[in-house]
Amino acid sequence: MFEAFYELSRSPFSRDVPPSELYESAILEETLGRLEYAAERQWFAVVTGDCGTGKTTTIRRFTEELDAAKFKVLYLSDSKLTPRHFYKGLLEQLGCESKFYRGDAKRQLHREIELMRGIHGL
Repeated sequence: MFEAFYELSRSPFSRDVPPSELYESAILEETLGRLEYAAERQWFAVVTGDCGTGKTTTIRRFTEELDAAKFKVLYLSDSKLTPRHFYKGLLEQLGCESKFYRGDAKRQLHREIELMRGIHGL
């Protein structure tokens, strides 16, 4: 309805908006800068915020600029994760079957990350 009224070619409020076409707000630029800082140092980063504030969209925008040969982005969006499911979710994204116990899964994740860094340079 509003697309026709404003003569838009597509809805500006959908998830399929290309990240390169997002509004470049000061907050977006600050967040992207912080994520870049963490990525350059091979740190983990956590983005938090209220529902609908653009966390996922910001991460989509950030990952679009990363060199896939150098970086591996792991994304979990469940706000009620237990530590065990946190490790399980990350290991699954790396293509690994997670150990059952949290401590074992944590060590397994650390090992996989060190392999990515040392062997693959990710």
